[in-house]
Amino acid sequence: MAGGSTVTNPIDIWYDFVDPASVLLMLEIEAARRDGESWALDSCIKWRALEMRPPPSPLVSLDDPEVSSLWESAIPLAQQIGVKLNPPHLVPWTRKAHELIAHAEEASRESSHSLRLAVAKAYAIKGRDIGRVDVLVKIATDHGSDRTECKAVLDVDRYEAVVQGSAQKAKAASVTRPPTIVKGLKRLEGFHNRTALGTLLGT
Repeated sequence: MAGGSTVTNPIDIWYDFVDPASVLLMLEIEAARRDGESWALDSCIKWRALEMRPPPSPLVSLDDPEVSSLWESAIPLAQQIGVKLNPPHLVPWTRKAHELIAHAEEASRESSHSLRLAVAKAYAIKGRDIGRVDVLVKIATDHGSDRTECKAVLDVDRYEAVVQGSAQKAKAASVTRPPTIVKGLKRLEGFHNRTALGTLLGT
């Protein structure tokens, strides 16, 4: 379904960086975008933060049964799309990572999604601790952001309310877990391949 089809309704995708299905969904959509599938373009999709374990929830490790189950389920999905998952042992809070993206979105929606992908890959594939401000600042500066500005923004929680507001919007939309895709009255939960995504989103 490359090119051609017109998206008539906006697409909301609720995600979190420490959710493997969210990361794999990002990569699958990015592949469709590179191939020119119109539903996958930035102008069609609104990525919305939904923290799985917002602070002050206790920090957990990959040994946590619920977390372990998510990653074990994701391994065969990752293999299908040629991705090797390698998250760090500790599952960090993602509040700061989402704040960084909110800051980037004010400057450029397209560049902010590039940064979103970089943060997702840094955690799930490269095993970096994206709960640390210095790690996030390094990722951002590697993608052209100003180091001093990014650090200042994250140090003062400037976009904390934006991230919390996104969670409230999820609740209002009856979205309870990432990833969830909503287009009008249609919705998909969890990871889906490009065929299923194109069927839902490309009409």
